Amino acid sequence: MYKLVLRLDVGSQAEDFTLNDFTGKPFRLGDLMGKAIVFLTFYRGGFDRESVRYLEELAGAYPRLRELGVEVVAVTPELPEKARATAEALRLPFTALSDPGLKVTRQYDVYDPEEEWCWPAGFVIGRDGTVQYAYRGVSPPNTPPLPYLLKKFEQMSEQSQGATAAAI
Repeated sequence: MYKLVLRLDVGSQAEDFTLNDFTGKPFRLGDLMGKAIVFLTFYRGGFDRESVRYLEELAGAYPRLRELGVEVVAVTPELPEKARATAEALRLPFTALSDPGLKVTRQYDVYDPEEEWCWPAGFVIGRDGTVQYAYRGVSPPNTPPLPYLLKKFEQMSEQSQGATAAAI
């Protein structure tokens, strides 16, 4: 028996990266640190029914997520044109990034070597840049459950508000 050791797991510092959004504009994860709780999700692409369902679920919950101080960043290995088509078709209210070289997919240990693609995954990153929750699915529909994530975000938001109140 062996233990799978992942580079980025709960308690790790999230690794910064820069990718282009589907319009070609550079997006840097580090720019959100200190400003928001980040939910970094990796999805297979617009061709995958489960990915589309999950993106729709996140889009529907986005107003509540923003109330809790959460910013969603979705990454797909698809080419920018495909990522753009999916984001526009679903009217995603959050950042959607294209990682066709699989650089960030590999960086976050969600690379599927059999398919040379990404596994469904999600990382909750605190304002301080620490990974608070890591979920890696090995196949669709293995995605982080939204009801659990909402509870996690509520707890983090309450802790943040408590820390702010204590500082005053």
